Order: sequence, then structure tokens, then C-alpha cells
Amino acid sequence: MPAETDSVQDSLSPDDLRSLRLRLRRARAALSDAQLDHHSAAICGHLLRWFERWQPRCVGAYRGLRGEVDLTPLTVALARRGTRIALPVMDDKRPGRMHFHAWAPDDALCHNGFGIAEPCFDAPRIWRRELQVVLMPLVAFDAAGNRMGMGAGYYDRYFARRRFGIRRPKLIGVAHSLQGVPVLPTQPWDVPLDGVVTEQGWHALPERARHNTPTQGNAD
Repeated sequence: MPAETDSVQDSLSPDDLRSLRLRLRRARAALSDAQLDHHSAAICGHLLRWFERWQPRCVGAYRGLRGEVDLTPLTVALARRGTRIALPVMDDKRPGRMHFHAWAPDDALCHNGFGIAEPCFDAPRIWRRELQVVLMPLVAFDAAGNRMGMGAGYYDRYFARRRFGIRRPKLIGVAHSLQGVPVLPTQPWDVPLDGVVTEQGWHALPERARHNTPTQGNAD
């Protein structure tokens, strides 16, 4: 298996990666509104059932772009039962950096330079040590829990291992099943996922995933 992984990684040039990212972004964006609503509802259901069994105090989520899974129903439900919700905010003063700030269902949202909704500047900041679970958007994922994002590296920088040590929160990838690929190349700074959930349920990851996340067989 390692030799196969190495050969796949060696065969993917930067142009190949750009093509893969573009192809999957287009496939995601091509989902109809009905498909997107169906996938989002299913994924929110899988996550809500998981959170009913394991109740973290603070969950990081996101407000996505076109084609990304809509977690709004989940975050509203969690907030209303007392879970603190944190959403990412781009750092205007330090390009390539982000922070998490608190969000509640009645809070107004602002839009950053990418057109993504985020908490406004006066929302309380949520510190890294407070996050217990973070639900992460992605462009692609593989069977080993590797994640391909949009390419800017915001999440990898924020969740760098040296910033958390053993207290890093559970990192859960949220995706459509069409975004799964056999193998993704990795870099030393990449932060692997602890679990991936799609409309089909939870996807089993190797033993290296440190946290107890469900597998596809026990998603419900």
C-alpha cells in the first residue's frame, strides 16, 4: 500500500492537482438545488445524531460557497440547545490567516472579500483551545483522511499540529460523496481529518485517526 500511495503522489504534478481541484469544484457546483438540499439535509441528520450521543460545548462550522454543504439547519439546532457555535473569519490584517468568532442564530453576518458570510468584526472571538469539534468544507478527500481545500491553506495553518499538541479538536470533513478520490498527495504541513461525513453517512478512516468517530456502518 505505501508503494502504491507513493507512486500516485509522484504521478500528480501541480497541473494535475489544479485540474483535479477544478474538476471537483465544477462537479460540486453543478449539483441542482434539489440535490444540494437533499445532501445537506442528510449530512445535517448524520451529524445531529452524532452530536446527540456526544455533546461538545463548542463546535466550529462554516457558511459555504455555492455547491458546498449547507450546515445552517445543524448549527441553528445545536445553538438552540446550548452548544456554542464558531464560524471562521478572514484576518484582514494578515493575509492567509483566519480566526473563529462566535455566532448565534439571530446574529447578523457580514461578507468578506471572497463573498463568504462570516460573523461581523464585533462578534466575540473563539480561541483555539475552546474548539472541541470543527466541521470543515473541502474540495476532495481520500480514504486515508487527507483533505484538499481551495488551495489557500487557511485551515492547515490554523490547525497546525504545533499549535495544539494532543488537544487538537476533532476535525470532521463535510462533503458530497462525489468529492471522494482514491488517494491525495500530502505535504508535511497538511492536517489530516479525523472523520468524513457525506450524504451516504460516515466514511471509515484508518487507525491513525485519533478520535472516536462513527464509521459508515454505524452512522445512524
